[in-house]
Amino acid sequence: MKRLRILFVWTSVSLLLQFGAYSVLNYQVNKVMEPQEVSSEPITSQTTIPSSDLKTVQISYAKEYLAYLDNGTLRVFNFKKGKVIFESPSSNDSSLGVLTYQWLPDRNTLLYFYADKNSNSGSSQITELYTLELPSSDEDTEPDNRLNQTVKFPAGGEIEELVVSTSTNLMYFTVKKGSTEQLMEIDVMKNVRTLNKTGETIDNMVASDQHGTLYIDSKVGSTQTVIAFDAGKRKLISRNNYDKILGIRGGKVYLGEVKDNKLIKIKSITDRSNMTDSPSLKTEWTGSIPFENAHVLVGAKSQVIVYNNQMAYILTAGLLKEVPLSGDQNYVSDDGAELIRLTRQGTSTLVELQPLNK
Repeated sequence: MKRLRILFVWTSVSLLLQFGAYSVLNYQVNKVMEPQEVSSEPITSQTTIPSSDLKTVQISYAKEYLAYLDNGTLRVFNFKKGKVIFESPSSNDSSLGVLTYQWLPDRNTLLYFYADKNSNSGSSQITELYTLELPSSDEDTEPDNRLNQTVKFPAGGEIEELVVSTSTNLMYFTVKKGSTEQLMEIDVMKNVRTLNKTGETIDNMVASDQHGTLYIDSKVGSTQTVIAFDAGKRKLISRNNYDKILGIRGGKVYLGEVKDNKLIKIKSITDRSNMTDSPSLKTEWTGSIPFENAHVLVGAKSQVIVYNNQMAYILTAGLLKEVPLSGDQNYVSDDGAELIRLTRQGTSTLVELQPLNK
């Protein structure tokens, strides 16, 4: 009997330890697969960053961090602590170093590509994909900078577009060198493949976070179309030479008709798991908005935002609002709520966060 009681006690202890370990593991997995929801409401604050040459500014999904290029070096600034908490190695060669980067839309994680010289060859490069995971901005934990994989593409190639579908773990990016362009996909198993046709160039693209479908502005010769890559198959969305992809949000894909550098119409289709060729396009708005050198995004409230350095045009449910902008540079957060205004002050830059639609 005594031996049975001892065996029972140790079995119970073992089961409790296993249950605890599984609970911790399950909690960590859920943190990754189902990140905590963060309000898309804007905040108001300002800070000074010790640099006068900030470029390609991106704010994190929870508005805790600001990523930017500073003389070719990628830096991440912590708003709460008021300091830079990460910087990439710098490079004297403009074709090397950080090629592009992108915050994930639902967590404090930054993806970036880094190119370095190949020590085994004087004329080629090594291109690496990194994942930079950051803690909550009030923590003192060091960022976790991990090498994901090495990606092969032509030395000196520029990454012009990078989009991520987090729910499907698919990443798409374009590599351009001279007149040649490649559209590449990386899946969860780190497989890399080329999607575009020979001679095809891509002007813009967006990825469905629900289905992983990729929508692109395709150009072959003088023919421009909007194409969807659905489970590896190409589907024609629009053959109108003036139609362009604007963005995707809430199960809806937005296209804009652009003539003479003016956005004159916004159309939409439903983002489906199985796309059909030439779907019916619904007209959402008609009018005229300056489109030359414009940035475009679809916010969390399904508002289409077109902006340049002087003006933001906000279309919500067919109604247009114009918001004048000031400062040396202006950026809008991916949720469409936050205006990031940069004003140079000598060798520093004043960064102001404020609601865009005020």
